Amino acid sequence: MIDPLLGLGALALAMLSLPAAPSLDPGPSAACPADMRLVTGTHHDDVQHVCVEPVKSGKATHCFAYWEGITAEEGPTTEISVCMDQFEAPNQRGAKPLVMQSFEMATAWCAARGKRVCAEQEWELACEGPERRPLVYGWRVDRAVCNSGKAWRQVDERKLGASGEVAQREVERLWQGAPSGSYPGCASAFGIFDMMGNVEEWVASRRGRRWPGALMGGFWAKPWTGCRGTNDAHDPKFVFYETGFRCCADPRPTAAKTSAAGRGGEDERDGLPATRP
Repeated sequence: MIDPLLGLGALALAMLSLPAAPSLDPGPSAACPADMRLVTGTHHDDVQHVCVEPVKSGKATHCFAYWEGITAEEGPTTEISVCMDQFEAPNQRGAKPLVMQSFEMATAWCAARGKRVCAEQEWELACEGPERRPLVYGWRVDRAVCNSGKAWRQVDERKLGASGEVAQREVERLWQGAPSGSYPGCASAFGIFDMMGNVEEWVASRRGRRWPGALMGGFWAKPWTGCRGTNDAHDPKFVFYETGFRCCADPRPTAAKTSAAGRGGEDERDGLPATRP
C-alpha cells in the first residue's frame, strides 16, 4: 500500500514537471514589428451563427451561447493581410489602455507612429480567427475570460462633459478597465489581446456606414459583445469614458518575397510564378 504522504509528494512533483499551457500568442512575424501580429485570411462581410442561449435584458436580447462549429459565411469577401497591435493603445503589455479617445484622436495617434486605425473588416477577422468564432475565445460567453463582466456604473454626463479635473475624476470613478494583457485567455488565434471587453475600440468603418469611424468589441460591462456587432452611432469627435483603439499597418515584404521579386516573380518555395491564374 502506497503511503498517502509519499503519493501526494509524487503527484506534486509530477505536476511541477508538466509543461506550461500553450500560449495563445503565435509569436511575431518577419512581416511585422515585434509588438504587432500578422493577421491574414478571407473576410466575409456577413456571418451567421445559431444562437442557443438568448438572454433578454430589458428591451434587448443578447446571445450568450452559439451552436459550436456552425458558421454561415455570406456576402462580399476581402483578402486581408495586416499587421495589428497586440494590445490596445498605447500597445504595451501591462499599460493602462487609453480612454476618452475620439476617432479623430485615434487616427492622429496612429499616424504619428507610422500606422493607421484598423479597418472594421481587419478587426473582425483578427477577432474571429480561422474558425470564424462569434467570440474571441470560442462559442459560449464566459465572463471570466475577458474583462467584460463588470457591473455597469451610472454616468454623470454633466461631470463627464466638463473640462479639467472634474471630467478626469469622473473618468476615474467610472474606470473598471484592466492593464493590457491581464487576461491571458482573452486573445485571438492571431495573438491579439483584449478584443472583447476592457475598452471599446475605434475602427475605420466599412463602406456604406454613416460615419468614417465605428466602435468594436464592447467594454468591461458588456460580456455578450463578440467579434461582430459594430457600434456605428457616433461621429468622429465622440469621446466617452471607455472609448479607445489599437493601430494597424501594412506588412513589410519578407525576405522570401523580396528574393522572388528579384528572380522575376518566381516563388522561392516551389519555383512557380508568384501570381497564379
